[in-house]
Amino acid sequence: MKFNQLFVKLAATDNSDYGYRIPFSCGLNIIRGDNSSGKSTFVNSLIYALGMEEIIGSKGSAALPYALKSRFDLNGVDKRIINSSVYLELENRDGRVITLKRVIKSDEADTKLIQIIEGAYLTDPSLTNLQSRYTFLHDAGSAQDEQRGFFAYLEKFLGLKLPSLSDNKGKETKLYLQAIFSALLVEQKRGWTDYIANIPYYGVSSMREKVASFLLDLDVFRNTKKLNELQSQRSKLTAEWSELITEIKLTVEGKYLSISGLSKAPSIDFDSKLVSISERKGIEIQPIKSIREELRKNMIEVIQNEKSQLSEEPLALIKNIELIQNRIDELLVMQSMCSSQIKINESQLGQYVESLKSIKKDLKANKLTEKLVKFGADESELDFAKGKCHTCMNPIDDILISPDSVAMPMSLQENITHLDNQNKMTKSLLDGLEKNIERDKGQLLTINREIIKFRKELISLKRDIKSTNTVKESDVRRKITLENRQAELSKLEEKVESILTILANLSVAYKELNGSILNLTKYSFTYEDRAKISKFSNEFKLLASNFGYRSAEINEIEIKAGTLLPYLQDLELREQLDTPSELKKKEGVKSTTDIKSDSSASDFVRLIWSYLIALYKTSASTGGNHPGLILFDEPAQHSMSTKSVNKMLEILSTTQGLQSIVAASFDENDENYATSVAGLNVNNFKLEYLPRKIITKISTNSVSRHQST
Repeated sequence: MKFNQLFVKLAATDNSDYGYRIPFSCGLNIIRGDNSSGKSTFVNSLIYALGMEEIIGSKGSAALPYALKSRFDLNGVDKRIINSSVYLELENRDGRVITLKRVIKSDEADTKLIQIIEGAYLTDPSLTNLQSRYTFLHDAGSAQDEQRGFFAYLEKFLGLKLPSLSDNKGKETKLYLQAIFSALLVEQKRGWTDYIANIPYYGVSSMREKVASFLLDLDVFRNTKKLNELQSQRSKLTAEWSELITEIKLTVEGKYLSISGLSKAPSIDFDSKLVSISERKGIEIQPIKSIREELRKNMIEVIQNEKSQLSEEPLALIKNIELIQNRIDELLVMQSMCSSQIKINESQLGQYVESLKSIKKDLKANKLTEKLVKFGADESELDFAKGKCHTCMNPIDDILISPDSVAMPMSLQENITHLDNQNKMTKSLLDGLEKNIERDKGQLLTINREIIKFRKELISLKRDIKSTNTVKESDVRRKITLENRQAELSKLEEKVESILTILANLSVAYKELNGSILNLTKYSFTYEDRAKISKFSNEFKLLASNFGYRSAEINEIEIKAGTLLPYLQDLELREQLDTPSELKKKEGVKSTTDIKSDSSASDFVRLIWSYLIALYKTSASTGGNHPGLILFDEPAQHSMSTKSVNKMLEILSTTQGLQSIVAASFDENDENYATSVAGLNVNNFKLEYLPRKIITKISTNSVSRHQST
């Protein structure tokens, strides 16, 4: 990523335009300005243009000084601002250039709106007919929707694929761009308080190492995400296993039987052959196979007890047989019709479900587009009003409306209302279909039971017609009971067999998941990771040495793989701000903290320089994810020596592929500046010397192009 130019435009009540324009080169850019010149205004407006103002403590124009949104002083004259905007032209690694426009003060547009102009809008005046689109930020969906969400768009533009994380409550979230840019844009007030300071709080712990891991593109970072996914899959599998065990036990116990050989938790060596269904009779346990055999013998006994055949076949018996056979035929026709209707309804249900998904997707897209309009985007400039579908971006000029008709395509709000009505109507149809399917299935069950009942009666009548003697009522009742029990056991075994098949498959999947999880937890760092961390550590120590760090022995410092932070004797290397009295109190007392080590304030800043530059150098040499940009606002903190600053500027100016921006006052001293840049190749850096006040009057020619945007 590379910045090409920043342009801030202010319209004042005197009908004149004011502002500033800062061009950037590929390598080191030194923005020199006195403390009252507006150097911080420049830094904050640059961060604001990128939508990254959360890293300076707030959202929207509240992050900017009043001189950009209320009033400013120009040569002793107070100027009142009517509206103001910031433009930032940037380029990605593929050479594609876009220009971001964001309002600072406006009665028409919200600060949550960012217009993206395709092309070098600021640096190439010859370009015409530039396409643009509107996106929103700091609102739900801005990091997910690539078409309308600014952060999602910028992530894709930069070629980054930000991973998912688990927050402190176990919910899935994202490694947001704002966290990444905290390691790239270091502002003056709080930026020099930590190795990666000002990361906005998103409810995720250990964010510094997560950002560093992503920039270095460590395997352990991806593996952690993969591990979380596998553990989540295992939890779902365990829950499914538990539900199936409960279901099978309730099914078996509902038939006054018991089942053994099942474990509450998933097993990696589950064997369905070891599962048995039985019935307890006193102290004895009778397996289901014995129960079935006993039922069969009892049934034979009942049949043998039937009397001999009747002397003659009564006509009434024959008539009953015919009636029951006719009834069975009717029921079979009803069964076929009912089954067909269920299949038709289920097919329609599937179509409506897919239709509802499409409607919800379109409705969400329309509502996101509505956000753009709400934040101030011109509805006539949006894609759907230009003959394109704002969801799929396909042309919609071939509409089914007569050319002579005065009817017009629906507006955005009409679209939302229409889709909302479609959503409600489709849900209503789905509810109706589901009720019809449930009703028909209930009716089918009734028909099936009737068929079974009449078939049993038919069998009994056919046996009776062959019988010579009447059958005892007790034998009939016993026979029915036995038949019902046999049918129950058959259905039970069929259902149990089905569940056992699912459990066997789950067991195989559980074994594979455990193996994958074990492999990921067994080796926390790959060989490639260790090589990257070692290189990062060496780069860090070399830079710290070059910058003149002297508070500890460089060789004793190490970058710990677990946190990717520098440690000295197992203590995180940080600034020590103890007063002499506090130090005296601590004499002879062993420290219990794990984050302090004896380091002067200026030396800690040297460590931050080293850390952030080493992140880029390591990432660039190992194919990491660093965007290739660093901004340092007043890096010479705590009376830093000009020798150290000179070395830092030299390294920034000679680091290939890195665009660096250093905004500094150099103690408002020409000699300090000269010493700081002494020995630097003039071709390796660009100086932008700010005027006494950064905001100046802009000529008409300079802003004529921007009036229409």
